[in-house]
Amino acid sequence: MGGLRGIALALAAVLWAASAQAAQKPPKSAVLLVEDATGVVLEAENATHLWYPASLTKVMTAYLVFEAMAEGRLALDQKVPVSEHAVAQPPTKLGLGLGKNVRVKLLLEVMIVRSANDAAVVLAEAVSGSEAAFAQAMTRKARALGMSQTVFTNASGLPDEGQFTTARDMVILARAVIRDFPERYAFFAKPHFILRKRVRPTTTGWLRAYPGAEGIKSGFTCGSGYNLLSAAERDGRRLIGVVLGGRNSGVRNARMTKLMDSGFETPPPPEPATHLEALPATPSGPAPYILPGRKCPAAPAIGTASATDGTLPGWGLVFGSFMNKTKASAAIAENRKALREVVEHGHPAIIAKTRPGPQRYSALLVGLKEGDAGQACQHLRSLGVYCLAVPPKLLNNPQALWR
Repeated sequence: MGGLRGIALALAAVLWAASAQAAQKPPKSAVLLVEDATGVVLEAENATHLWYPASLTKVMTAYLVFEAMAEGRLALDQKVPVSEHAVAQPPTKLGLGLGKNVRVKLLLEVMIVRSANDAAVVLAEAVSGSEAAFAQAMTRKARALGMSQTVFTNASGLPDEGQFTTARDMVILARAVIRDFPERYAFFAKPHFILRKRVRPTTTGWLRAYPGAEGIKSGFTCGSGYNLLSAAERDGRRLIGVVLGGRNSGVRNARMTKLMDSGFETPPPPEPATHLEALPATPSGPAPYILPGRKCPAAPAIGTASATDGTLPGWGLVFGSFMNKTKASAAIAENRKALREVVEHGHPAIIAKTRPGPQRYSALLVGLKEGDAGQACQHLRSLGVYCLAVPPKLLNNPQALWR
C-alpha cells in the first residue's frame, strides 16, 4: 500500500465521487501549451483535470532509467534479464524472450519508439527490483518534480484506476526530461530504430509530420483516449504541448498541430502572465470514462448506471484489490485496527472484481456516513495507507472504476 499513492488518490477520490454524484460528465479532452524556457502558459483547457496517462507513463519510466544511469546504477550497454512478469505483459510489446538478457539501450528504444510494455517492465525491474517498487519510486519522483496530481502504479501505462495524471503534470515532466537529461532527450526524437535488420518506426507519427517536432510520446487506452505529449522548436523557441483524450489519432494530431501553429504564430505574452506552476493543483473532476468506438466497448459515464440489486449500504472505503480473499480480509482487519479511534461502525465486505484478467478481490468497509468516510480516509492517508472513499451511488455501480 504505497503511501504516496494513498495521499494523492484519497484526495482525488473525494472530488471524483462528489463530481460523479452530481452527474457531472468528464470533459472530452484536455489541452495545454507552454513556453519551455519560461513556463508561461499559452493555452490551457482542463489542464488540471484528472486523466489516465496511458503510455505517456513511459516518459517517467525513462526519466528514472536516465537517473539510474547518471548515478552509475545502470549503463546503456548493460544487459538485463527478461522476467516472467515482463513476458506476460499485454501488447503493445516486442515479445522479449523469457530469461534473455537485453541491452538497456535497446530496451529504451523499444519502449520509447515502439511503446513496448514488456520493455518498460524489464527496465523497471532493472532499476528497482520489481515493478511495484519502481511505481512507488515513480510517484515519489513525480512529487519531487512538482507533479502534485499524478500517481503511478505501473511502468507502462496499462489501465489501472489508481494511475492518473493531468496535462499540467505531463508538461512538468517533459520540461524535467529536457532540463535534467539533455544528452538522453534524443531517445524521444528517434523516428525509428533497427532490430534484426528491420526498421521499426515510431508509434508517434506526429513527430514525422510536424516541422520542428522533437518528441516526446503518444499513448492510448480506452479509458484515456488518444494522448500526445510533444515538444517542437522554431527559431530557438521551444514549445511543449499536451493533448489528452483525442477521439482518434488523427483528431489528436490535428489538435496538436493547431495548438503548436497558434503558439509559434503568437508572441510570448507580456508580464504578468500565467505560469505553469500557477495553474491550480487541485483535481477538477473525475477521470474520463471508456472511450466509445470500434476499439472500445461503449460504457456509460461514471456514476450514471443504475445500482445493482442487493446494494452495499452507506458510504464505503475501498482499501485496494488483492489476489485472494485472505489478503483482502487481512487488509480490512489491518485498516479497521488503524481506524479504531476514528470510526466505530462499518461492515467488512470483499467484492470479486468483474474486470477481465486474473481474478482479484476488492477489500471494503461499508455502511458508513459521509462524514465518517471522509474522516477515515483522511486518517489512513496520514498513515500512508491507500484509501478510496466511495458514495452509495458509486459503491453499487457495476461500471465504477473500483470494480
